[in-house]
Amino acid sequence: MHNSDELIQHNADDTFEQVLRSEMRWEAPPELTNRLLGLVPGAVGVAVMPARPKPWYMVLVISLTAMIIGLSLAIAWQFYGLLGTQLGLADWWQQLQIAPDLGLRWLYAELPATRYVVAVLGSVRDQLHWLLLAVVLWLALDGWSPNIQLRRQTTS
Repeated sequence: MHNSDELIQHNADDTFEQVLRSEMRWEAPPELTNRLLGLVPGAVGVAVMPARPKPWYMVLVISLTAMIIGLSLAIAWQFYGLLGTQLGLADWWQQLQIAPDLGLRWLYAELPATRYVVAVLGSVRDQLHWLLLAVVLWLALDGWSPNIQLRRQTTS
């Protein structure tokens, strides 16, 4: 009987010691460590890695931000549309759209040879658009590396 009491006491002591050791091994958060090290002159702080938010939280914030921006743009569109109607900006905009055509007609009437110059400039513009498209696609796909994983089937 005396032997079993010692065994129970020994197991209880071991359990208590394990719990005590695990509780005494506590790591302070880096923010607290930096604040405490800031109190000591000449001490170097610990680098703190900021915690990344959870993916669902990021999706929620981005979605809400997009909805707020869309709503703000819709309200601004309505406000400036009404303001433009009140000030007669629609008529002014229409005249502004017709102005290049009127200018080209006047230029063609005064200097008929400018038709060829304008045609050449138009074809150069078209070629520059294609060149711009090629450069944008090249830059977009230059750093793209598809993550293709080939799965090998193992035969048993």
